[in-house]
Amino acid sequence: MCIELTNLYNQLAQILYRLTYQVLRLWFFVARPTIEGVYVAVWFENKLLVIRNSYKASYTIPCGRIKRGENTAHAAVRELNEEVGIQLDPEQLTFVGTYTGQFRYASDIGSFFEVVMSRMPPVAPDNREVVWAQFMTLDQIRKLPLNPTVKAWLKDKQHQASQNQNRDIDGR
Repeated sequence: MCIELTNLYNQLAQILYRLTYQVLRLWFFVARPTIEGVYVAVWFENKLLVIRNSYKASYTIPCGRIKRGENTAHAAVRELNEEVGIQLDPEQLTFVGTYTGQFRYASDIGSFFEVVMSRMPPVAPDNREVVWAQFMTLDQIRKLPLNPTVKAWLKDKQHQASQNQNRDIDGR
């Protein structure tokens, strides 16, 4: 009985997220806003944690808005915990840059953080906002429909990796 109620609650929450997101998209159409948020890249054994939200078709990494008075590192650890149950301290994160993605009617400016885990972290999607989470290789991720801001970050990350590889070959 308790599991059935939890499933019902999760399904209702997913419906509410979808409806809220549609209203938000309408506001995006009218206002054409610039949104600022945080993204957290969690790495384990050269695989990246990828999630899918219940209300979007694209894949992303744990991310979210910055609350009033909250700094980006604290927002990042809060979102990571809320979305997939991974608990970290802000000091465990490395800030890697700010990237911009263009959604259909809104611009997204994301502050990106990374963390490399030495052990597989317990990943527990909330089954309301986040309905799927998995560690994947970059080759697997590139085949997915990605959030445009994550796509911009991955493109830059790939560019940096190829530059580092060229430096290694040239001996510079």
